[in-house]
Amino acid sequence: MPRTYIQPQDTQPDEVSALDRIGNKRRFGGGFYRLSLQSKLVFSFVLIVIAALAGFTAITLAASQHRMTRSLIGQSNQASLALASLAPQSLVNRDHAMLQSVADRMVGMHESLVEVTFYDAAGAPVAHTSATSEKPRKLDPSDTVRIGPIEQTDAQLGGVTPILDTVTRTILGYVRVAVSLEQYHQQVEHMTHTASKIGIAFAVCSAAVAWILIRRFLLPIRSLVFAAKQIAAGDLETRVETYRPDSIGDLARAFNEMTRTVKQQQNALRRANKELANANRDLESKVDQRTQQFETANRRLSAEIAEKEDFLRAVSHDLNAPLRNISGMVTMILMKKKDVLDADVLQRLDRIKKNVEIETDLINELLELSHIKSRRQVMEQVDLEAMIWELRGLFENDLKTRPIELVVDTLLPALYCEKARLRQVFQNLIDNAIKYMGDGDSKQIHIGCQIRLSEAEFYVRDTGMGMDEEDVSKVFFVFRRGKNVAANNIAGKGVGLASVKSIVETYSGKIWVESEVGKGSTFRFTINGQYVPATGGFIRASENSAGQAVAA
Repeated sequence: MPRTYIQPQDTQPDEVSALDRIGNKRRFGGGFYRLSLQSKLVFSFVLIVIAALAGFTAITLAASQHRMTRSLIGQSNQASLALASLAPQSLVNRDHAMLQSVADRMVGMHESLVEVTFYDAAGAPVAHTSATSEKPRKLDPSDTVRIGPIEQTDAQLGGVTPILDTVTRTILGYVRVAVSLEQYHQQVEHMTHTASKIGIAFAVCSAAVAWILIRRFLLPIRSLVFAAKQIAAGDLETRVETYRPDSIGDLARAFNEMTRTVKQQQNALRRANKELANANRDLESKVDQRTQQFETANRRLSAEIAEKEDFLRAVSHDLNAPLRNISGMVTMILMKKKDVLDADVLQRLDRIKKNVEIETDLINELLELSHIKSRRQVMEQVDLEAMIWELRGLFENDLKTRPIELVVDTLLPALYCEKARLRQVFQNLIDNAIKYMGDGDSKQIHIGCQIRLSEAEFYVRDTGMGMDEEDVSKVFFVFRRGKNVAANNIAGKGVGLASVKSIVETYSGKIWVESEVGKGSTFRFTINGQYVPATGGFIRASENSAGQAVAA
């Protein structure tokens, strides 16, 4: 795709951007935030120029007014001193007519003088001439304090000068001269108008010059804005040509570099997306393939499990039938020929009968083990405390003859489960603890439970002979028993703990054992919290259960 180079163009940018739309919500400044950058700069520049001109004009006018005021004061003082030098002899001679004549001539000769008044030493007017027909007033004691202007109004500036005797330098009287400020105000007004016109003209010229300069200054920025819009529209070939050595040139070069980087990243992203799409297609294909394989394997496994169950049923039936026949024949021989057979023969026949019973029980247990996960029983709420007391009665003879204490350490919860299967779990664990109790001084079996957020954990702890560490991980497999010498002399089939493990796993639980040789074993298993009813809570143990021995 060919590259597009953006030259600086004298075009008006879009004045309403995202930031401007945010600024429109502000109330400060009104429409100022809706102006373009160029208008804002020109407006700000003109405001600065106007402020500078206003300050300069104010300072100039104040200085001019100060000079004019001092000039008027000087004129007033000169006129007062001149009249004071002419009046001593007339005041001594009380020639008031002469003083009146002098006052009339002074007012008539000088347009700026609007009042000349002579006073005697007591402050009473003796001669007075005023262009405003204003009557003279008697001087106040405060008017005689200083020489020079003593009052200023909007219309005139006045001053009082003492008239001194030329010899004794005593005060003979006073002369008051007032100067009109009308011409002064006219001059000030003229200067103000002139300064305003000059300021307006200068501001207009400055605004025009600023508009042109700022417009030219913003041309590269406008080209950047236009290029940014092109890039936003998807044209990543756009470039900005600005060969300026200043910061704007640096900005243009950085912009071009940014555009190249964005294009490279987008190309890399497209390649990555393409590779990801291909990988996804391959993954989906592999997932479908694996799913089909798993489905095939599941169907094959289900078929094999069904065949295994059929095989177990057939084997158990085929094995049980001859075993029953053997047991029946041996029983019949013992009943009919007991008196005629030798003791050694009778002993062998009795051993045959017991072995047949053991093998029959083993076949039934293996068959039951195969049914645990495939043939579920009716679910119901089970009272664990009552079940433990029933098992206590079942093992009562063993518990008393050994003797062994069966202790319930904690309160037991109610469970929603298969009652017969749960009974099988505790029965096998208690039976296992009784078998491997050994001959120690302390013979105890402890049962307890701990409730967590998502599960209930049970334990059956004994103080028996314990087991080696290498046997701990094997006891839950079929036909696996501990290699302890003492344990080898204890009868067992190696199926009970495997059945317990299978039952616990049907309730989303797990089972493990903690054991140490000579100190006993603790079998722990968990039941998922969904099988602990939300109502009913813990079933309170009886006064002989929690923490107390229930059998001895």
